[in-house]
Amino acid sequence: MNSEITKKLLKLIGLILIISFGLDKLVFFSLNKISDEVMTGQAIGKLNQFLSIKDSTDFIVFGNSRANHHIDVDLFSKNGFNIGVDGVGIAYNSTLINTLKNDKKQLILIHIDTKNFFDPNYDGSDIRGLKTKYHREKNITNSLNKSKSLSVLQRFYYSMNYNGNSIGILKNYFKPSYNYKTYSGYDPLTVSNSQQEMRDIILAKANTSITEDCMGKTKMNTTAVNYLKSIKSFIDNSPNKKFIFVTTPIYNDTCNEDNKLLSTLMQDLGLKYLDFTNLYKDTKDNSYWKDATHMSVIGAEKFSAYLSEKLKPFM
Repeated sequence: MNSEITKKLLKLIGLILIISFGLDKLVFFSLNKISDEVMTGQAIGKLNQFLSIKDSTDFIVFGNSRANHHIDVDLFSKNGFNIGVDGVGIAYNSTLINTLKNDKKQLILIHIDTKNFFDPNYDGSDIRGLKTKYHREKNITNSLNKSKSLSVLQRFYYSMNYNGNSIGILKNYFKPSYNYKTYSGYDPLTVSNSQQEMRDIILAKANTSITEDCMGKTKMNTTAVNYLKSIKSFIDNSPNKKFIFVTTPIYNDTCNEDNKLLSTLMQDLGLKYLDFTNLYKDTKDNSYWKDATHMSVIGAEKFSAYLSEKLKPFM
């Protein structure tokens, strides 16, 4: 009797799994159809736009919020795109770089941040920001599998990878937040009159001691280094592209040791690296800044103009 009940339970469980698997794929394909039409917003629109134009542009900027808000690609090229995304690290960017066509002639600017390379807690989990393309784009799928950042359920039930993004996707599906056809990916930050006082307080507090801030910032994070090496491997197989790594300015860098170690690593790997962390260290013009690590539109435009001159030999 127990054996018969067990058999029936197993059949029932199997039937439930088959039905749930089928429903998951139905939801997955439905969400795909909707999301593919979304070209605005950071939930998926900016990524969709990048994937649709990545092999037809001649200048691309990769990075986190400091790439997104600091580099005006229109000052470099009329056929460029800034795929900088708030909150991501080198894992996310390494994965996207590996989606590019090797033989396409392009100038690639990659923003790197010392906090990734010297943060003991950095685990590359920012790659999960690409989970909506799981089983949709070969290189992204392979990178997500290799990173083991998705759960067993996410690898089996694909629609789960839209969790946390579906509301933003639907919002931009029904009401696009901007005209993507005129959008180059650059999102400058403005500082209103009411925000200036708080901004000035934040900048004043940024002047902390070097000794205190340097503690624990001299050991390389192996995860970040491995993703950098993945980019290096792609570079070695892309002779038609020019790659330049850059770190954009911050208000007051209280530790130079990590910058030196990162510069040494880049040199050892044979990568072109321009570190502008301290470019405005002695300027201290608060109008350049939104906060201690992000420039305002005033600072970003000034920096972009300066950087475009520096990159002219590579254009």
